[in-house]
Amino acid sequence: MPTLTCTRCSQTRDALAEPPTGGALGQTIHARICAPCWEEWRATSAQIINHYNLNMGVPDHRQELRRVMKEFLGIEA
Repeated sequence: MPTLTCTRCSQTRDALAEPPTGGALGQTIHARICAPCWEEWRATSAQIINHYNLNMGVPDHRQELRRVMKEFLGIEA
């Protein structure tokens, strides 16, 4: 598996096998974020969704989760 120096944790670790989402954001995550940090985000996102009772069918809720994800991963793009 290829490695990269993650912009979130600054460690050289395994890269994601493929972009986790579509579009430019997915490409940015794939190029900058290591697999362990992405897995940490996935666990955290579930907690955020549950804590704030976000409904992923509501566009504003998806937008808020995406904003928090960018902040969490340090990719303010």
